Amino acid sequence: MLVRGDVKCYHCGHISGQVEGTRGKRLVLHAFHPRQGYQGEVPGPGDRLRCERCQGPVFLEDLRPVPPQPLPIELPARKGRTSRGKAA
Repeated sequence: MLVRGDVKCYHCGHISGQVEGTRGKRLVLHAFHPRQGYQGEVPGPGDRLRCERCQGPVFLEDLRPVPPQPLPIELPARKGRTSRGKAA
């Protein structure tokens, strides 16, 4: 199941962004989404998440399921229609 949660600092309470991951026996993180106006470097895979403001330790808060993305619906093209009002 795909989940999303806020990255919140233990020291100052600042929320640096959100993470997405797969929930199982252990949470496997897939992506970090920085908050709007984020000033720090975006951590890459395997990097330690730290607070953007004070570089303190962080925890995940408000971990919740991500609703599945709706599949795009392709409508068949209409056949046999001619344009009106145009003279040939």
